[in-house]
Amino acid sequence: MLPAERKQKTLDVLLADGKVGVADLAERFNVTRETVRRDLEKLESEGVLERTHGGAVAIVERSQDLPYLTRESFNRAAKQQIAHKAARLIGDGEALMLDSSSTTCEMLDALNDRHDLQLISNSLRLAAVGAESEHALITVGGELRKKSLAFVGGLAEESLARFNVDWALIGCKALHSEAGVLESNLGEAQIKRVMMRHARRRALLVDHTKFDRNALVQICDLADIDVVVTDIAPEPAWVERLAAMDVQLIY
Repeated sequence: MLPAERKQKTLDVLLADGKVGVADLAERFNVTRETVRRDLEKLESEGVLERTHGGAVAIVERSQDLPYLTRESFNRAAKQQIAHKAARLIGDGEALMLDSSSTTCEMLDALNDRHDLQLISNSLRLAAVGAESEHALITVGGELRKKSLAFVGGLAEESLARFNVDWALIGCKALHSEAGVLESNLGEAQIKRVMMRHARRRALLVDHTKFDRNALVQICDLADIDVVVTDIAPEPAWVERLAAMDVQLIY
């Protein structure tokens, strides 16, 4: 197993259980305990976990503002599933706004079989990956948040406001039954609001770990979203809640 794959699977276990054990990971990955300890040491340096005797414990919630390249590793397979499900909503020739979330960046691969799309984004990461895409790509300027590789602020907002698109595809840090759709950073929340205002339809791409969480800033109410795309079926209460708001749920 490659180190990058090992890291991703370690993060998945950490996210699900809140802790990991050296012996368990060594057996699971068929590597030495020393290899696992080195992996955990690197993850500790990234601020994701704290090492303990015989393992490590999570020190972050998914709702916190982690660096993009760290977030990108969380639940990668789930994000890819979500992206491919969301891609079914998109028709040839449509214009899309995509935010800087790690899930929306997965959309580029998922949209390979679509034609003549126009993609507009505030994501530096998406711009780099999208350079090899056949689709037209517009990136906005502004203040670069290095942690999220995203352009934010007045210049970015003004640039986005010049366009009117078919879809806004956004992610979030948390989804709460009362507080709605939430983000950890005010500037990024505002960018997402601008995208939503200038889109005919709005899709929220969110993996199952974001449900019933909380974060600092509200992006919008649940009813402001047209479609929620996730990887697995949420709790029945969420299915009923979204249906009552006439929000389409795809999983």
